[in-house]
Amino acid sequence: MARIGKYVIDSLTRSMYEDSRCIYREYIQNAADQIDIAKEQHLEEHDYYEIHVRIFRSQRRIEIEDTATGVSAAKRDTLKDVATSQKQRGKRKGFRGIGRLGGLGYCTTLTFETSYKGEDVKTLMHWDAAKMNRIVDDELDESEAGNVIDECTSFEQQPEVADKHYFKVIMENVSDDRLLDVTNIRKYLSMVAPVDYPTQFGVFSSQIKRYIQNNGIVLDVYNVYVGDEYGEEQIYKGYTTKIEDARNGDYDIKDIKIFDRKDSEGKIIYWGWYSISELRGQIPANNVAYGIRLRCMNIQIGDERTTRNFFLAEGDKRFAQYFFGELHVETPLLMPDARRDYLRECEYRSTFEGMVRSDFIALKDLCNEASNIRGIIKNITKAEEGQRTIEKKRETSSFLSTKEIEDDNAKYERFKKNKEIAQQKLEKKKQETEQSGSPLGFIYGTLPASQSTTETPAQDTSAVTAKDSTSVAEKEPGLFDESKQSKLRTDNDIYKKFGVKEKKVINAVYNAIYNAIADEDMREGLIKKIEKELTK
Repeated sequence: MARIGKYVIDSLTRSMYEDSRCIYREYIQNAADQIDIAKEQHLEEHDYYEIHVRIFRSQRRIEIEDTATGVSAAKRDTLKDVATSQKQRGKRKGFRGIGRLGGLGYCTTLTFETSYKGEDVKTLMHWDAAKMNRIVDDELDESEAGNVIDECTSFEQQPEVADKHYFKVIMENVSDDRLLDVTNIRKYLSMVAPVDYPTQFGVFSSQIKRYIQNNGIVLDVYNVYVGDEYGEEQIYKGYTTKIEDARNGDYDIKDIKIFDRKDSEGKIIYWGWYSISELRGQIPANNVAYGIRLRCMNIQIGDERTTRNFFLAEGDKRFAQYFFGELHVETPLLMPDARRDYLRECEYRSTFEGMVRSDFIALKDLCNEASNIRGIIKNITKAEEGQRTIEKKRETSSFLSTKEIEDDNAKYERFKKNKEIAQQKLEKKKQETEQSGSPLGFIYGTLPASQSTTETPAQDTSAVTAKDSTSVAEKEPGLFDESKQSKLRTDNDIYKKFGVKEKKVINAVYNAIYNAIADEDMREGLIKKIEKELTK
């Protein structure tokens, strides 16, 4: 008979997961399966069943408890079994019988405490994880895996109320600080665990649920609570109607797009949805929800970056983070791998990947189209800002020379032309969007109010006129007062003590500075210093 060495224990515990938080997912997955069984047995009313995650940071202790079937005292030895799960593949969320070992890599003692309805006892199984790790790490110890488990486990029984039924995982002396961060674990489980959509997701939650109901889809959701010694709160999926963007300002989710793929018999292979927003770029990672998440039986597979691989070109992978949403695998031909990092290798997986890649082309196209629209709007805004700058210079008599007036007149005409071209492009894009039914039509609402195109450039003259009392900020670009003329800086009142010849000299100096220094801020700073000395 083949021997199974002790190092398989290390592979199933300390070396199993890249992210230690995955143990929460595994224990919640097991609890969800037992709740399903309890519901099938009509053990209690459906709203009775709950999953509780309690984190006691000061004690470095974690408890994960469900109110499902529990394990009978007669079957307590099954708690020591590894990879011998009796769960039906395709029906249950877990089926390999290895998830319960996950906690052994992150604590010194792991205890399973359970009671079965109708029994007046509870069973406690203790795993001495510290001892187990010492044996595994001892290169001179040649123990087999089964012998190590027997040596490091023990049972005891205690009295319990006969009507109680539950299963509790207790981890003591937890070594990984991240597992003890309640806030972080709440956020993690809100995107990973099989929980419901939040009411804060508003009409979008209703859209998804209506699609699910209309298509006969079963979306498993459970009441999961996460807390500490001060209290617990129920968690829901981490979706909101707003994306936080500290750099450029928050922006809203305007819509969601639901998609699916069916086989020749009309059965759903997969379905999903993704957010529709301005698509400014990759959603900042400080948002709990970012990226399209791959899910099976409503439990996340991999992480927020897993679906990036459905974009073939390396440069396109970033588009997966322009959205948040979900891709739910429904076909029984696909199932998660042992680490739940991705789908298990099989012949149908490549077919599935090809279909999703085809669907994700639409996401790439949306990102490119949104970028094009924003670029056009940016060009319009840039042209209008350029016009306003020149208008302000005229209103404040800040031209340095007649050449600057001529240059700015030419700039003004270029801004005017650029704006007209951009407006024509925007109108064409708007028509195309309306005809194609693109969900990006709302982006046009970010365009500033339409401005007048009756534009008159600054006049090439230095004649002095009365100041206009109208604020530049109140004017639309291009609405020059034609009764006014552009003035040089030396036409301002602060230069009234100088004669014509002296002003010519000052103008010559300013003109030389204008020609020599291209940077406007640097140029203005120097002239202000000269002006201050001359006019004090």
